[in-house]
Amino acid sequence: MHAHELAEKIYRLFAALRDTRPLVHVVTNFVVMNQTANALLALGASPMMSWADDDAAYMSGVSDALCINIGTPVLERISVMKSLMSLAGETEKPVVLDPVGAGAGQFRTDIARELCAFAPAKIIRGNPSEICALAAGHLSTKGVDSGISPEQARAILTGHGRPDRNADALPNGASALLASASALVVSGKTDMVLGQGKMVKIANGSELMGAVTGTGCMLSAICAAFYAVAENGFDAAVAGVAVTGIAGELAAARVVGPGFFLPHFIDRLYALREADIHQYLRAEVHCF
Repeated sequence: MHAHELAEKIYRLFAALRDTRPLVHVVTNFVVMNQTANALLALGASPMMSWADDDAAYMSGVSDALCINIGTPVLERISVMKSLMSLAGETEKPVVLDPVGAGAGQFRTDIARELCAFAPAKIIRGNPSEICALAAGHLSTKGVDSGISPEQARAILTGHGRPDRNADALPNGASALLASASALVVSGKTDMVLGQGKMVKIANGSELMGAVTGTGCMLSAICAAFYAVAENGFDAAVAGVAVTGIAGELAAARVVGPGFFLPHFIDRLYALREADIHQYLRAEVHCF
């Protein structure tokens, strides 16, 4: 697929999202609830941030997509996450799982792995360490930050650089993880979206996105919003990553540091145009 065709495909999903204003149920960590809701509103979606067990069934019934973020893993919240993901799996509702801190100790890693068993068509979005912890057992997360580089993650997940493997095949860990997901998103300087037999690398964004709290969490919720209007999780993940990266890149051009980055990022999500996607998208499509 040529860059122009990919940009057009992303814009069609973006336009569909704004036309339908999907209701995205987000159960996320306490640190980022406000900015995540604002990012969804700016994008054109409608956020719902409830995590009460008593209304989980109702919220699951009325929402168009679900985003689960385990960043503050209070046990009662984990119970609600399991219930919501189970309900979403039964109704084939689009789901994004953000395994924050997977690889940072057994507690978080076990929670993330348990949640991976629900909703088989979900998107899993995390940093290199988090995804590799789930795919290959690499426990290298530093707090909630990645302990390995995107390049190392790419080698682990795609098998590149290993003489005992076919470079065009996914290793067992990534294949097994993709068996429980429609797409994997590995966030970094260059984001990587993995699906069955295909990969898209997207080089948009800015280093300032890692200098403020919650851009990854917002990306997960944005992917969920796109999943509500996309035919499959892979296309939704590519669109979410691209739009978030382009908005971040345009926001960074207007500031000198992280202090004012976030409001400009929200503004750029709100004001994003078709021409911006075509002009700024930097993506490579690979097939295995």
